[in-house]
Amino acid sequence: QRGNGVLKYIRNVPFAYSKMVPDYIMSSQRCALFLSIKYHALYPNYIHRRIAELKTDFKLRILLVFVDVEDNANVLLSLNRLAVVQNMTLLLAWTEEEAARYLETFKAFDGKDASSIQKREQTNFVDQAADFLCTVRSVNKTDSAQLLSQFSSIKQLMAASEDELSLCPGLGEKKVKRLWDALHKPFSSKRARQRKEKLQAEEDGRVDAAEHKEPQSKDTSDHEDRAVGENKVAE
Repeated sequence: QRGNGVLKYIRNVPFAYSKMVPDYIMSSQRCALFLSIKYHALYPNYIHRRIAELKTDFKLRILLVFVDVEDNANVLLSLNRLAVVQNMTLLLAWTEEEAARYLETFKAFDGKDASSIQKREQTNFVDQAADFLCTVRSVNKTDSAQLLSQFSSIKQLMAASEDELSLCPGLGEKKVKRLWDALHKPFSSKRARQRKEKLQAEEDGRVDAAEHKEPQSKDTSDHEDRAVGENKVAE
């Protein structure tokens, strides 16, 4: 790999040359094979031989592919299938600098747990509410602050109608619709179907009730007309 253009972009971690089976070793259990698609087109059996040489010496085996051709769909599909069969992690890079960043990241995080990249749990109400509301598409922290200022609590916010939500500054029609749906629509498709059927049944019930009332009102008016006629005759 001495002539590999990726090496000139590795600046943030130290590296050294050595005779080894993989192209890059990031730790005792992590390694990477580098492959450009142009080279793979010329020597398709090369990567199969290199993977076979790795055997089972590493726990994490990365196939770092440099995508340097335009027509790459079929090749990437083939390499993806190969990575799955050979228990390798396929990473794609469209520039040599991007490939170098991947290698640097694996080296820099060697021996570290996931706490450095995990999201920190919020402890105060405003931040917790913002995390909750911002899961709705297009709702941001500014919108969250406006909503809390308008409704004071999540309970009151959930009880608000779409018209009431639309009064909050910065919330357009689409954003209000998404927020209201997120707070009120069922999470499961089964519950959504049951809710739709219930609403339809209630609507059908109202229609039936209206239809039953119409003839009764007609009979009543006929009865009143006959009563008026009888009174006129009596007079």
